[in-house]
Amino acid sequence: MPGKFQFTFGPWNIHEGADPFGPPVRNSIAFAEKLDMYKDLGFDGVQFHDDDAVPEMNELTPQEIIKRAEAVHQQLDDHGLVAEFVAPRLWEDPRTIRPAGSTLASAVTAPLILPMHWVRT
Repeated sequence: MPGKFQFTFGPWNIHEGADPFGPPVRNSIAFAEKLDMYKDLGFDGVQFHDDDAVPEMNELTPQEIIKRAEAVHQQLDDHGLVAEFVAPRLWEDPRTIRPAGSTLASAVTAPLILPMHWVRT
């Protein structure tokens, strides 16, 4: 029985080309422009790592994080795209670092998890 394949893309896949071994090789492309490209390239969704969905989230209040996450959700809907996953960077900020085996539930991390309700399969 044939299946239908769906493909997702990460915003970092279209970037300046810089890495630890060299400088950027092309101009930066705005996130909104990347979304315009995804459907044309045949992608159905976007993968979010670290602070791709909400840039500089460690500098924001929980309410600001939710507001920005909802705006990204709307951008995805407007382009007919979904978020495949959201993997926030919780281990680099002193407010969210926890010892192995401990719970992530706290006043700081709970709001970061709430916006994930819009991740669809």
